[in-house]
Amino acid sequence: MQLKKLGIAGAALALTLTVTTSAFARAGDRPFAETYPVASALCVKAHAGTLGSKLQPQAAAVITSCDTLENAYGPLVSTVDAAESTYLGVVSTQKGLVTAACPRPVTDQSACAAARATAKSTVAAAKTTEQTAVTAYHTAVDANRTTFWNAISALR
Repeated sequence: MQLKKLGIAGAALALTLTVTTSAFARAGDRPFAETYPVASALCVKAHAGTLGSKLQPQAAAVITSCDTLENAYGPLVSTVDAAESTYLGVVSTQKGLVTAACPRPVTDQSACAAARATAKSTVAAAKTTEQTAVTAYHTAVDANRTTFWNAISALR
């Protein structure tokens, strides 16, 4: 029985260690080449002049599409990073305010409760804003990918 538990624990540990860190990456953490791996490989070929026979005559248009895709990526990352930074700032500020309103031992229960309630609602609002930014990031990444491949398909 103990050996079976040890085997299960070992399998769980092995599974945990084999899961890539990119599976847990936050929005905007991966570079352009990891976000758009196939498109970036095509773009490298376009810039190197080694496109396939169907796209080689359209190399300038492929490079333009690549530049459009890559130029759109930076602002998406900046936006989602700013939303996360704002959220973390709000959390930090609210923790400080609660700490100030609730010194140990708590002398003013109503002020402490009010500070905790304000912190809870303020942090929840900031979290909603951050989640909206993350959703917008993913939506825009997918839309940009679709637009890119539609443009490339039209060139073939």
